Amino acid sequence: MLLATDRSAASRAALLAVAGLAAGGGTEVVVLHVSDRGRPEEGERLAGEIACGLLALAVNARSELRRARPGGVAAEIAAAAREHSSDLVVLGSRGRFDLGGLLPGSVSREVLERVSCPVLNVRAGRRAAGRRRRVLLAMAGDEDVGDLVLVTAAIADRDARVLVLLVRAPGDRDLELTRSEGLVERVVVGLRRCGVRSRGRVGAAAHETAEEIARDALGYGADLVVMGSRRLPAQTAMLIAALREGDSTQEEGRR
Repeated sequence: MLLATDRSAASRAALLAVAGLAAGGGTEVVVLHVSDRGRPEEGERLAGEIACGLLALAVNARSELRRARPGGVAAEIAAAAREHSSDLVVLGSRGRFDLGGLLPGSVSREVLERVSCPVLNVRAGRRAAGRRRRVLLAMAGDEDVGDLVLVTAAIADRDARVLVLLVRAPGDRDLELTRSEGLVERVVVGLRRCGVRSRGRVGAAAHETAEEIARDALGYGADLVVMGSRRLPAQTAMLIAALREGDSTQEEGRR
């Protein structure tokens, strides 16, 4: 597992997510800081502190420092993920909403486009005991269904309930609706075979797709949002999950 960290509160929150996923197991965590502002000593110290924090939580962790030109942080994170053959990349999200990390130009978005392994995007403010009992799995329709099922089942709590959602773009034909319903059903069946309670729904986007997913997540009271997408240059399934603190996000939604 690769945990890319900076000086933000979101990176501290990501530590808690990593600890919850890796504690007591055989997972090795590389805590990476990429310096692009000419202060590598601070980054090295930060990565070391986070690695020590993980070690104290029974996680096998070590720190690593890399340097990059301004604007090259995402490329360096992706390079590290490839070199370490990472099974998961964990990032902190500083966006106001969980989906902010998917906006063009964000480090999370750039990393997602460059790596072929799942990406976990953790929002600042997440509680140490954050639940993963209500999971919204939002599909685009072109994912690798098998990978999406396995990763979602691994991340969800044992007593979790998963809502599988595929949001259709305005103007999609009936044939696309039939295909979408079939894809959702395949994911639901796969999750149930993994022992995860799940149900599916195909919705129509009245707004932007990201906004529609955010609305559904708030309405469902999701503790975890999993988004599937496929990188166009290489036909490789990828995933991004945004962990959030339920109460604070619902409050932001009301505002």
